[in-house]
Amino acid sequence: MYDNRFGDQSYLDWLALNPYEGLSHRLRALAGTAVILDEMHSGRRTGVPVAHGDVKPATVVVRPDGSSSPADLGQLWTVDGSLVAARSAPYAAPELYLPGAVTSPAADRFAFAATVAHAALGAPPPVRAAGQGPDLRQLVDQLRAHPLCAAFPAFQHRILNALSAPPADRPNSLATWLEALLNDLAPPTFAMTGTLPLAPGAYPPPGEPLPPWSPPAAKSAAGSSQSLTWLLAGVAALVALALLAGGAWYLIQQIDEPSDGDLLVAPSRSAYASAAPSPSPSAASDDLTAARAFLSGTWEGTYRCRQGLTGLKLTVFVVDDHEVEALFEFSPVSSNPDVPRGSFVLEGTYTASGFTLRPGHWVKRPGDYIMVGLEASFSPRAGQSIRGEVADSGCDDFQLKKTSTVTRRPPV
Repeated sequence: MYDNRFGDQSYLDWLALNPYEGLSHRLRALAGTAVILDEMHSGRRTGVPVAHGDVKPATVVVRPDGSSSPADLGQLWTVDGSLVAARSAPYAAPELYLPGAVTSPAADRFAFAATVAHAALGAPPPVRAAGQGPDLRQLVDQLRAHPLCAAFPAFQHRILNALSAPPADRPNSLATWLEALLNDLAPPTFAMTGTLPLAPGAYPPPGEPLPPWSPPAAKSAAGSSQSLTWLLAGVAALVALALLAGGAWYLIQQIDEPSDGDLLVAPSRSAYASAAPSPSPSAASDDLTAARAFLSGTWEGTYRCRQGLTGLKLTVFVVDDHEVEALFEFSPVSSNPDVPRGSFVLEGTYTASGFTLRPGHWVKRPGDYIMVGLEASFSPRAGQSIRGEVADSGCDDFQLKKTSTVTRRPPV
């Protein structure tokens, strides 16, 4: 438990005493709790995952410095235990009402998502008529109508997706999920998010009912056999696609200056898992040297986020055989002239076939725009073009062509 002699209070009391706090502040107060629950669920320190068993606003302690942690740890138990966890209807996962149910990290994650819904509404989520967990149909209407979150459909959808997902599909990292919710609360004019779905997974639009809950179906032996058959068929299809891709690759190599349609699509990570023998050190060194020469310089093109199509100028500076820095400059395009100009620094790593760039610091920040990262795969032999992904759930992809070999280190 917690000691209120030192100013500690439950999150339930904190919400009641701070009714005018903004939604972002309410969520940030739960950040410490999310981190601790993730650590408990991982089992890294205990050797086995540990579930809290009764996550809700009344069992989260908030300290005077704004940090928080789970309290009321008397319900703690390992996932291989045999006790039934305490069930608080507004926060209880549906599977806890099945015969012989026991709590789990997945049930904790459901309860944490329901606690976030409580934070958004300022009151417990509505409960089903039978008293068995929150009523998601009513919750949809309440979130869409509430003045704090009505303007943020992405925020609403992310919460509802977490609560309507099967146990195995709930957010694995509560800290990461909470950070994504905070990003969803950015103003509508916010620059670096795009036209992709607002939250993972499909969600019914207004007026359509939520799908009913049902326990996961047990896999039969016949189902396993059928899955293996489909898996083998998928492998055969991939082999055929690889042969076709080899022919397309040969054609691309013959083109000196590829058009926009020739921009390379970043391969999946599985493309790097090859059974071919590792190249010799000299060959690897040559490939890295080629990648270094390929990346160094100025690249220009576009990317797409929530603000629409946006111009991008990327000046890449290779620091050494592993590190790379870049100046990301965004600007309006003729079809989207209202985008402001801004710039920030990216830092990351590169290999002979790709790079990962993470946000560093702003050089010129317009309004409430945020920084994003970039990820791409490339081949120096396939032309002076790169196509990759903007590392933000709300963004699409980017495509660039090299316009100059001039490079410089980004400003500090």
